[in-house]
Amino acid sequence: MNIPKTWVILLALLLAAMAIAPFAGAAETCNEKGIPAGTEATLVNPGHSINLFEEFGLQKPSGSGIPFRTYDESKEVADRILAELNMKDGSQSVIGVYDTGNSQIMLISQKDSVLEAVSDGKTVKTYSLVPQKLGEKKESSQPVKLKTDSVTKEEYTVTSESFTSLYSITLQIPEDLPVFSQKGILTSYIVKKSRTDVFRSGVLDIAQLHTEGWFYVEYGSSITSIGDHSSYWVTSLPFWQACEYTTQRQGVGTTYAEFHTHLKFGAPYERHTMDMWVSCDAWLNANDGGFTNSWSSPNGDACS
Repeated sequence: MNIPKTWVILLALLLAAMAIAPFAGAAETCNEKGIPAGTEATLVNPGHSINLFEEFGLQKPSGSGIPFRTYDESKEVADRILAELNMKDGSQSVIGVYDTGNSQIMLISQKDSVLEAVSDGKTVKTYSLVPQKLGEKKESSQPVKLKTDSVTKEEYTVTSESFTSLYSITLQIPEDLPVFSQKGILTSYIVKKSRTDVFRSGVLDIAQLHTEGWFYVEYGSSITSIGDHSSYWVTSLPFWQACEYTTQRQGVGTTYAEFHTHLKFGAPYERHTMDMWVSCDAWLNANDGGFTNSWSSPNGDACS
């Protein structure tokens, strides 16, 4: 009788409990992500920095000269405009605000479109803007074998696929706002940067982590916002379990920003983490990378 490899692995995990049990009371020193000290990480398919204007053969723009500020930098003005639009809970969707003092233009993310809200201090006009795609690039990698002290001696691999696309947003400039209209065409950019990492045992998919950040860029000035479009999946096969999933934005309001994801998952007596990131700067240089950790655990609950 041929026994499927997956069930052989699961049986080995249960039998290994007898060997590990004597160590159940041992204390482990862990870092802030619960990874035991001394665990060796595996670098997974690091990307290489690409300049999107050069990649797609585009001419680099010059700045508008009008400050484009983050929500936190323009909170009072932004909240007033959101209240006028009956979007009091919309602060997380604010991309940024052009502010001349007497008038403002605020951009608000709405899934695949952008809402432009123009305020002269008395009234607010809105325009729905559809970002224009300027180019996209897709890259795939070969499987990376992971370093692990798993009690099952199972071999795990991670495969990665990255995707980068660039969009421009051209603003509508009302003629009655001379300070803006004198500057000509105002353009902002969206860099959609993602990587999908699949954790496998042989041909069996154990977990998938999709890391995707939408970077809203004022060229040459700052990253004003990062949209979170990430997700994860862990197999529903017996004993495997998702334990932790978190995301983190770094560098909003500066010239360089990163978006991070963290996924911890496990089966009895073994644990794994995937920590991935994507990045972009104000000059549209994009990159990505990540690593995994795998280790044996004295606990049989799949997560601790």
